[in-house]
Amino acid sequence: MPKLLHWRDRIMHFAKNFLLFYLAVIALSIWFQRTLMYPAGRAVQLAAAEFPVTTGKFSKAVDVEIVSGDNEKIRGWFLQAEKNRGDRLVLFFHGNGSHRARRLSWYELFRSINVDVLAIDYRGYADSEGQPSENALTEDAAATWKYATQTLGYRPDQIVIAGESLGGGVGVKLASTVCQHGEQPAGLILVSTFSSMLDTARNRFWWLPVRFLLIDRYRSDLEIPYVTCPVLQFHGTTDSIVPLPLAQRLQEVTPAKSKSGVAKKLVLFRGTGHNDAMNRNGKELQEEIHQWIQAGKSIVKP
Repeated sequence: MPKLLHWRDRIMHFAKNFLLFYLAVIALSIWFQRTLMYPAGRAVQLAAAEFPVTTGKFSKAVDVEIVSGDNEKIRGWFLQAEKNRGDRLVLFFHGNGSHRARRLSWYELFRSINVDVLAIDYRGYADSEGQPSENALTEDAAATWKYATQTLGYRPDQIVIAGESLGGGVGVKLASTVCQHGEQPAGLILVSTFSSMLDTARNRFWWLPVRFLLIDRYRSDLEIPYVTCPVLQFHGTTDSIVPLPLAQRLQEVTPAKSKSGVAKKLVLFRGTGHNDAMNRNGKELQEEIHQWIQAGKSIVKP
């Protein structure tokens, strides 16, 4: 009997310590989740003129400053392919790591198909002011759309919204909002993005009660049903950060066809992970995006 009591006490002691440890992990995950979600690359200044890809390949490469929510300034680049402004502008929203200067290969791709680019850094990233959050990034995207349409003068049906990874969640929300307001973007391009941040976090941190802890949820699965413009989606089959089933789930809830009659499309890259879609499949990305944009031009007449 004493031995049983001894073992019972040891088990209870272990269980108590394990519970305290688990609660501590939960507390830390609540406190630091935005630090983990937004490992923002900072920079004192990112001038477009300092990068040969922008100045050497684009006819015009200028720094832009956009006033977002709470009157905080976000900064970015406007890259014009030719001497005269083009009939397509890509709003590019990058993933949660680093900043706009680390996406030069994307700008090269867009230049190769002769479209203009407006790339921004969210609040808290690079040389933009403020701190990142879902609400902040949503406001930053809306401010970027306003800048593109009102300051640069592009029509909604000339603007392609593009986002990779976290930027896909930002892009889906913007496209949903714009479409619900009766405007029609030229299209939405999604690369290595998720059905929701909630699904992604559940998959990665399955041992935590993510449903109750996560603050920034990016529910693309609830927003994309309202997107009425054409949607082109890319995903790697070996993505371990945003597993393929999450991309497929997003594709399932995407409207089958756009308002203009263009069928949704999911392009899978075999053997491709989360961060190497461009490196491994640059040529295919270029061809798919170029054909898709050209097809859209034949439907939506300026």
